[in-house]
Amino acid sequence: MNSELLQEVTEIATTVARQIHPRYAVYFDIHDIKQELLLWSLKREDKIEQWLSHDQELQDRKAGIRQLAKTFQREADKICRSEKAKKIGYETRDEFFYSTGLLEELIANLDALEQQQGGQNARVSGGGSDPATGNNFAASLADVRKALEKLDPTDRLMLEMRYQEGLTFAQIAGELELSDSTVHRRVNGALKRMVKILGGENPWTGGRKAISNAQAIAQTE
Repeated sequence: MNSELLQEVTEIATTVARQIHPRYAVYFDIHDIKQELLLWSLKREDKIEQWLSHDQELQDRKAGIRQLAKTFQREADKICRSEKAKKIGYETRDEFFYSTGLLEELIANLDALEQQQGGQNARVSGGGSDPATGNNFAASLADVRKALEKLDPTDRLMLEMRYQEGLTFAQIAGELELSDSTVHRRVNGALKRMVKILGGENPWTGGRKAISNAQAIAQTE
């Protein structure tokens, strides 16, 4: 990697490290985050040169810079979460992440899942089974309920009408005297805000344990 390219990569890595560091200041030094990102980039020189090449069109180069910054953010988060897990003593696969698709299923079945989970917890508390899995899922349901409560009341109502009452977007639009496109936009936006409230998208490509659709559905069987 030539010196000019390395300087650009260093500047981007520094910016990302400053953005990520406040969340993990207790566990990771900002300079360590920056160094980890630089090591990551040195192992992928071909990709870096492709993204930041000055020989390409300006708009393509800007897109490459954005791609590198986004990739650095994802990698920095993974690195810091792993370090935090080591120091606290848990495994990163124990963390849960939510997708908009999973939230659609959870919202649609929230009352039934909470009732079922309550019964399971009652049975577990009287026996010798390990309650960890059930308690984790119960906590995630409580988090989803809290995230719903943080939404704008109209957005929350739209989600309930759509996923709990099973109304179509057109029916919701008619009930609330809004356009179909407005309902689509607000429902999608509300789901994305819930994902953010619940910790953001899963930054891991494989080693991370997200609550799966299969697990959510299995709780109702």
